[in-house]
Amino acid sequence: MKFSWQLINNFANLDHIDFNQFKENLTLSGLEIDNVENIEKYKDKIIDLSITANREEISSSLSLAIEASTIFNTALKIIPIQLKYKESIQYNDKTSKNKKYTEIAYIRIITLKEIITNTTPEWLLNQLKINQIDQKDVLNNIKEYIKIKWGQSFDITNYNKIQQEKNTTQDFNSIKLFNSKAINLIIKSIRNNNKSEINKLNLLIFTTINKIENQSFINYEFSEFYENMFIDSMKLITTIIGGTITKYNHAHQKIFIKNSTIKIKKQNINQSLGYIKGKQLKFINTHNVTKILQQLKLHPKYQKKDKLFEITIPSYRKHDLKREIDVIEEIGRIYQFKHFFNKIKKSSRQGWKSKTYIKVKQIKNTLRKLGLHEVINCCIHNNINNNFTNPKIYNPITNTQQELRTNILENLISNYEHNIKYSKNNIEIFEIGKIFQKYNTDNKTYIEKRHLSGLVHNNKYTRSNWSNENKNITIFHFKDIIERFLETISSRAILQEKLINNERKNFNYPEYLLKKNKQIRIYDPQAKTIIGIIGELNNKFIKKFNYKNDKIYVFEINLNKLIETTKSINHLEYTSKKYSNYPSVTRDISIKLKKYIEIKKIKETILAGNKELIESIDVFNEYSTNDNIDHNKIRCVGLRITYRSKNRTLNNKDITDIDTNLENKLQELQKT
Repeated sequence: MKFSWQLINNFANLDHIDFNQFKENLTLSGLEIDNVENIEKYKDKIIDLSITANREEISSSLSLAIEASTIFNTALKIIPIQLKYKESIQYNDKTSKNKKYTEIAYIRIITLKEIITNTTPEWLLNQLKINQIDQKDVLNNIKEYIKIKWGQSFDITNYNKIQQEKNTTQDFNSIKLFNSKAINLIIKSIRNNNKSEINKLNLLIFTTINKIENQSFINYEFSEFYENMFIDSMKLITTIIGGTITKYNHAHQKIFIKNSTIKIKKQNINQSLGYIKGKQLKFINTHNVTKILQQLKLHPKYQKKDKLFEITIPSYRKHDLKREIDVIEEIGRIYQFKHFFNKIKKSSRQGWKSKTYIKVKQIKNTLRKLGLHEVINCCIHNNINNNFTNPKIYNPITNTQQELRTNILENLISNYEHNIKYSKNNIEIFEIGKIFQKYNTDNKTYIEKRHLSGLVHNNKYTRSNWSNENKNITIFHFKDIIERFLETISSRAILQEKLINNERKNFNYPEYLLKKNKQIRIYDPQAKTIIGIIGELNNKFIKKFNYKNDKIYVFEINLNKLIETTKSINHLEYTSKKYSNYPSVTRDISIKLKKYIEIKKIKETILAGNKELIESIDVFNEYSTNDNIDHNKIRCVGLRITYRSKNRTLNNKDITDIDTNLENKLQELQKT
């Protein structure tokens, strides 16, 4: 929108302000200047402003002058002339329940008998041209000019039009403020005084809403300058047109308009605007805030006890000052944002981090270093294992999301299927999330737990020789990954095959997803409880995606119980012992076992009675064969046993005793 610099200076005292400074401060306050055009003929500057949607009230020279006086804290050149409404016809709606009136709705109708001159001055036409307003007859041109200058104007009509009630309510918005009976009182008076010429008269209607006298404050709103606008309009009409203007007719009615108030906490001003530049750790003080709010014509009242400002919003700013933050933005705009720190002060103090937070972070980092990628899945889906204990959702959105998950592994299986579908062969993922399980079978209460789960599928995990092809990951590789993971996070948990102390009673891990003979429990030896499970995934759950019957290994662990098994590593707990300087004797043996026995039990049997001489027992091979006699599978385990004494060299007798004892132990194992 375009504004005349001369018209702005007619209202505001801006003579002492440099024009470049005016442009800069106006831009910093949110009113961006697109262009400035010099008009030498009238020695004027035309300012083209980019008005945002929230500042629609800046639509006239007066409104821009009021904004400039607010920004530069200067007084206006003009003083509002008080409205004299007491001599007018008073009309109050008897049905109104409002007994406390705050405003005066005022209407004034001027009769213009004739128009002597129909020529519009060039300077006035130039103002209309600048604002891209179409030129009409001289009276309408004056009306548009008054609107450009004052932000309010008058309506032009005649007796015949105003008698048509339908057109009156549609064409003249200003008349809507008044009851039709109040209008009729004025028209009746005009008709009595001008009976013969009533149809030839032009009627100029001026309306406003003004504060009742003796109010505690005056808002510099456009309505306060109504009388100034009226006098200016009459001067232009009589000077340019030269017609006869008779004594005007006017009426008023008292109305109630509730003030719009907002409370602003001083603390919120400090938090939003921050510290002042050049004054370390200093906020804008209360005195300056009060001064700025007064400058904005918001009439603040500071409540010292509650440390807040109560302000009254003028009617012309009600469309954009609706919330506390809107007023805080106005304070920053007037004080200028460049005087505040443009960077948030960094605090060197660190917040307290819980042990759980630190451990979860360590667990995630460890799994990432082992080559696994973190995924996140929704807790709502349909569980594979359907039973009455699954937590159901009332009114589910879709058929595929009717339950809360009881484990994370089923989500990871879905991730695997999705990746295989799009030809991603190797998948190594983990997730930390919530699962929901029934508290007990007799109760409908469910408990929420946090579990850690993972899935590994890699058919190019290892190779025995550089010239050989890559091979799939095995259960031993996967077991080693889990053991390294537990060791890295300093967990005392161990891997154990058998259940201990009938812990299957409250076994809440998805063992139905794993092969029965390929499952290993994660055991807390101190609490004597199972905290997780690892094993090979049963192919029946992914049969349509697993064309090559690749082996997929998974694990699921109770996260909170896992964290309980971790210990602080502030002090080393290593035990040192003297290294033997004497040579060792190595024996490689192969044990045939008809029944599946743990390696742990084999080692314990061999160590019994020979613990002092046996330095180490290592497994170097394991395979299965079929017995030709009873066609049962025989498990063969290859062991390498190292013997060494700490104080002497082993002699022939020692070797003979070792071999005899070892043979007896082998016979004992084969009988089991």
